[in-house]
Amino acid sequence: MAHLKQNQYREIYRRETDSPSIDAMMREVLHRLGNIDFEYHVQVDKLDKSAADQEIKDRIGRRIRAAHQERREPYVELLATLRQRQHRLSYRG
Repeated sequence: MAHLKQNQYREIYRRETDSPSIDAMMREVLHRLGNIDFEYHVQVDKLDKSAADQEIKDRIGRRIRAAHQERREPYVELLATLRQRQHRLSYRG
């Protein structure tokens, strides 16, 4: 969806390959995921409180959930990559 901020994701990923501080990048990714989740909950709360017909709310709710998952996905994948790298580095000594 258009909500995905590709430049921010690419910026974090670029730093992931250049920077030795995996922990700091993981914190940043988790922070961004938290912001995405917060925005999602605000949208869902607004929808729940709206006076729209339930069928319309259901349709909008599905769109909100889909957009939320699409926004989160690249950050979740990056977080998994960072965790794998951190795990490998911890066994190197």
